[in-house]
Amino acid sequence: AARTQLVPCSTAPELDAEVLLATATGQNREFFYQHLTAPLAAGASVRFSSLLRRRQSGEPVAYLTGHKAFCGLDFFVDRRVLIPRPETELLIDEVLKKIPQGTTSIADIGTGSGCIAITLASNLPRVTVYATDVSQQALTVAKRNAKKHKVKITFLHGDLLTPLKDKKIDILVANLPYGWKLWKNNTAAETRGLQFEPEHALFTQGNGLFLYQRLFRQVAELAHQPKLIIGEFDPRQKNQLQNIVSVTLPDYTTIIKKDLAGHDRIALLQHRRQNSAKQTEDQRR
Repeated sequence: AARTQLVPCSTAPELDAEVLLATATGQNREFFYQHLTAPLAAGASVRFSSLLRRRQSGEPVAYLTGHKAFCGLDFFVDRRVLIPRPETELLIDEVLKKIPQGTTSIADIGTGSGCIAITLASNLPRVTVYATDVSQQALTVAKRNAKKHKVKITFLHGDLLTPLKDKKIDILVANLPYGWKLWKNNTAAETRGLQFEPEHALFTQGNGLFLYQRLFRQVAELAHQPKLIIGEFDPRQKNQLQNIVSVTLPDYTTIIKKDLAGHDRIALLQHRRQNSAKQTEDQRR
């Protein structure tokens, strides 16, 4: 019966039920296969039923369990932060592939759960990592995750680049809210779960690029502009995003990368000065 209840809000109801049963009992999933006939304790049964009802309403499994995997790491999440998405892992891949020589600092703007900043800090222990967010509640979650993964990150509360205006940043990474009023998430397996996530972490004004436009304007005013800026966007925003970059940041070239589903998803903005330096180095070789 529990499996039938889960069908409307999941493409894998059996897996959801197993994960929630493990959460309710404190046991791993393998334990249940080894003890198929063991009865549930009364308290565990009540907790399991409650989790099933919440799942039936569309609440994401990550919020019910308090866990979400990202780039092979386990992150604590709750309704104060957006749930990390698989497509966002491409941001990490691109940073690690494109990181300019001599990079000493990276900033994650709008860090949320901290998954991007923490993953980068884990992979680049010699690089100074900053993370900003306008939400103090989100920073509380991010700091908890940083402590869990034993990485050193400077967390700063404030609007976009404002807390970093006096810092020299080599790489800027941002997964800002890019939903808009009539937006429909065309990559999520279950859009019902969006109603449970913080609205300010999903939606912004205009056509969803309001915050990116503000961020780029802040970058344009920096004395030391980043060598590389990497951000995630909705595929339908590609042309508009490129136009904003060309007007706001004319010293940057834009490269668009596709996600695993073949959708335009990641924008790489490279400073022309960095490109020129790389070309000179290649010529010397």
